[in-house]
Amino acid sequence: MYRTSDDSGARQWTTRLVYLIGGALYIIGAQEVYYTGAGSMKTFLPPLPYFTGMMMAVLLPPADGRRPSSNGNQNTARSSKLIMRIAALEAIGYLMTYLGIAYAGSTIYTIVYGSMSLVVAFMRWVITKKTVSRGQLCGMMVAVLGIASTALEGLNAANSESIELGVFFTLVGCFAYATEYVFLEEALAILPTTTVLFSMGKYCTMLFFTLFITIGLPHHRAWIEDQVKAHHGRMEVVVLLYTLLIPCSFLKNYAWMGVIRGDGAVATGLMQGFRSCLTFALSSMLFCSPTTSNQCFTIGKGFATVLVVTGTLIYSFAQPAKPTTPPLSPSSSSGLV
Repeated sequence: MYRTSDDSGARQWTTRLVYLIGGALYIIGAQEVYYTGAGSMKTFLPPLPYFTGMMMAVLLPPADGRRPSSNGNQNTARSSKLIMRIAALEAIGYLMTYLGIAYAGSTIYTIVYGSMSLVVAFMRWVITKKTVSRGQLCGMMVAVLGIASTALEGLNAANSESIELGVFFTLVGCFAYATEYVFLEEALAILPTTTVLFSMGKYCTMLFFTLFITIGLPHHRAWIEDQVKAHHGRMEVVVLLYTLLIPCSFLKNYAWMGVIRGDGAVATGLMQGFRSCLTFALSSMLFCSPTTSNQCFTIGKGFATVLVVTGTLIYSFAQPAKPTTPPLSPSSSSGLV
């Protein structure tokens, strides 16, 4: 399904569209859950629909025709280590980016997260020593200016401390995800997409479900039900939102694997920029209010969005530097999300 060719081009474009829309809708849905009062991370409930959605990959047959090689125990041990490493980074990345949304709002979060492909390139350079060309470095610098202007925008806000924390958490999450994606390239070279996705979801669901049962559930009345009432929400709506996030997570993550496997830097950079703009627009329309002013459109946020998207596109279209060391895997994509 994920190899770009004449007969599979339509499917690949469908994959890109699902990733684009699914990613934006999941961020909006998670933000809505938070505003109902049922999204506090101290309950460890918010991660469960996300990682349960990942586990739904077990319902699908391997679509990429890839099977584990016959390298015996050595290949099995290598795959297990990769999956555990990826799952740990996924859990850290989710926690940090969720806190980024909670503290800064999905509008500012999306601006900062829009630079993800550049963070991936930086981590690839750190881990694999892959060099960066001058054009790519120029794109990185432009995007960094966009992120910095976002932080400066927050200094003038009434809840500036919250916004600054949100930007910090989002950046930490970006680095966790970027490191994960470098290892994920290697995993997808030896394992089927559905196996990788299900294994990630399984380990992370086990972790957060255990934390929810032991920490969140005993306090569910004070931390969930009372908070929903305080926010004038309804538990039926909260249950519906959490339920809808599960298939949304599945579609977004399955398409995300296809993007990693099948797309190059140009297409990935374009999609990331488009998704940032789409989420920015939706967040401003849905959540802007006097009590959530960090979600409202301002000239500063618009300027920051333009800088981040422009920097990402400059990096995507720039001629890559000639590698000085062998690549980590057959994939040569620099921008992965």
